[in-house]
Amino acid sequence: MEIRELKIGDLISFIESTIYKKLNPKPITELRAISQFNNPDADPRQIALIYVADGTDLLGFAGLLPRKINNTNISVFSNTCWWVHPEKGRGLALPLILRAIEKSNSSLYLAESTPHLKAILEKTDKFQFSEEIHGVRGFIRFYLTDIFSRRYKNWVLLSFLIICLDKILNVITGPIRAFYLNKFEKNSFTIECVQIIDRGLENFINHHATNDFIQKTSASFTWFQKFPWVQVSEKQPPYEYPFSHVVKNFELQYYCVKKEGVLKGFVAISYRDNLAKIPYIYFNKEDISEITQIVMATILKNKYNSVIVFHPEIVKYLNKNKMPFLFRKLETKIVGTTKSVYQFFKQKPFIQDGDGDVIFT
Repeated sequence: MEIRELKIGDLISFIESTIYKKLNPKPITELRAISQFNNPDADPRQIALIYVADGTDLLGFAGLLPRKINNTNISVFSNTCWWVHPEKGRGLALPLILRAIEKSNSSLYLAESTPHLKAILEKTDKFQFSEEIHGVRGFIRFYLTDIFSRRYKNWVLLSFLIICLDKILNVITGPIRAFYLNKFEKNSFTIECVQIIDRGLENFINHHATNDFIQKTSASFTWFQKFPWVQVSEKQPPYEYPFSHVVKNFELQYYCVKKEGVLKGFVAISYRDNLAKIPYIYFNKEDISEITQIVMATILKNKYNSVIVFHPEIVKYLNKNKMPFLFRKLETKIVGTTKSVYQFFKQKPFIQDGDGDVIFT
């Protein structure tokens, strides 16, 4: 059994190596490695991956993504993945995360944890966690076809019937979406897609990010968009990896919201296989109604099937107002940090959805 640590600067040579090609499953995808190699917040000497293998059999791994604490030059690491083989890797989960904590200089954070993961990490006595954070998932269009096709791949007739059902239901519910789109577009705010985060937009983001735990710069937003972690393809994955890495569609778009030419908001919207997310959004609280409506109008125009939101102000507005949702689902997450950086987290306690790996996937 071998334990290996890989630095940021070693990732490209690793995915080109014979060792990587023989490992099964892979401890990192090629796209993840390339993305992390180009991380503007990273030092090439920082650890990005720790894995355990027995010959060519991968037993477990933990991934680290270096970021910076907002308005400081202090590095902090997001734990982007943590996996052990259900049989061959028994007993390795805790040693792996402890090694990750050590190699991050006890500066680790989790942007999206689960109660199960929280229970495991609390046993190390090295973490502090938030209370559960509540979000909402709104279902806008019917997409039963995708659900059934994953479960019943060989049921051709059933798939055809479900496709027809989706189309019929979406035609029936179409007037609801049209009503809300017309309503939301009547407000005085406009929205436009942007390709570059210029100095003015970066200053706007920084001004509204004073409570953000993780720093974002124009270089960060360029990196997010240029180096995703998922491959868009209809084909089967080229190799085995424990997490999803090949998807039917994925896009990340940035938008400016304005009123009479004055910048009022910035929003990043990602869309992957029927699900839209809002990794980042910045605005003045007094504009919550107009911002939410114009963002929802964009989601409707792009024909996204569902959306998940965790931003507390947006969630509050969605829950208090009628929306074009066929139905809603409560979403929960927990964020946490190692105790050594919790003092910084208390000062800047807001972790946006994109501060983990959501922005890339």
